[in-house]
Amino acid sequence: MRKFIAYAVLALAFIIIYGSAVLSFFVTAEYELSMNLILFSLIFNFIVMFFPVVIFVYIVYGNVWENLYFKKEKMAVSILYGLVATLLFILASSIVLYIIGYEEENPLAEEIGRNINLAFLILIPLISSISEETFFRAFIQMRLENRFGFVPSLLISSFLFAMAHLEYKTYIQVILPFFFGIVLGILMHKSKNVAAPISAHFFYNLFSLAIFLYQ
Repeated sequence: MRKFIAYAVLALAFIIIYGSAVLSFFVTAEYELSMNLILFSLIFNFIVMFFPVVIFVYIVYGNVWENLYFKKEKMAVSILYGLVATLLFILASSIVLYIIGYEEENPLAEEIGRNINLAFLILIPLISSISEETFFRAFIQMRLENRFGFVPSLLISSFLFAMAHLEYKTYIQVILPFFFGIVLGILMHKSKNVAAPISAHFFYNLFSLAIFLYQ
């Protein structure tokens, strides 16, 4: 019964995440983006991604933080690796997009950037990086890696991470998350500490939003 509850909670999380992404293509809702709406979205995202895996791991494995790779050891090094990896990814992706002459607007990200203040500039990347990296890297990737090996788990978790960004409705916001997911997955695999992909994800979102906020 306990395992049934664990899998039911996890299945519900998947249904909400990918159901809302698919639904966004068929339902167009007009709304005014505000601080309250952004805050609500952050909290909802955290509830949907973070708590289900914590519940699942607690029921199935027992030790939550150890099995989700929240470790104090080498945390500073892991954060540094995350920062360096993010800077290299931003540089590499910018060069590739410039060479191929690819230009695409991101209305949702631009709208968020116009509506946030300095506090939200930190809060949005922090909450989203913790919830998403716990879900995609510490849970999905590492559970799959223990069964099927590194490469299959890396590709699957990166694909699922990219598909979760479908609601942005731009090609770049699906392609870039896939390749960034590869980087995040490698960090997770090498460090065995979720602090590495969390910090990389945090810095990437921070730099991206800062561009819209201060342009």
